[in-house]
Amino acid sequence: MKMARLIVLLALAASAARAEGACLVAGRDGQQAEGRLDRLKITTEAYGQTETAFILFLAKPACLDGEDEYDKVASAGRIHVFSMDDKILRQLRANVGKNVRVTGSAFGEQTIHHHAPIVMNVSEIARR
Repeated sequence: MKMARLIVLLALAASAARAEGACLVAGRDGQQAEGRLDRLKITTEAYGQTETAFILFLAKPACLDGEDEYDKVASAGRIHVFSMDDKILRQLRANVGKNVRVTGSAFGEQTIHHHAPIVMNVSEIARR
């Protein structure tokens, strides 16, 4: 009986997260997320390496839908954001510590180089 209650509560929580807004869609341009941008140094002890990552701490949790298993994220409080475009990269650096809205293409965390359940290749950033 307790297990059945737990399953119902988890289903309700996931459904509530989705009810607040539609999930981000993996691989689709124009997806948006808002929150506080930070830049973190992350050390992976097993590989003895340290990386710097831009992490967007979301104003409210986000979910991600997609065809691949790693693109199915029920709820996440942060997104690892990046860009290969120098202009966008400069804007990310300039907005560390600020509340921003990012636009881009999201996907689920796949490798040790991804530092949040959702990862987004940013094409635009705006201060909020």
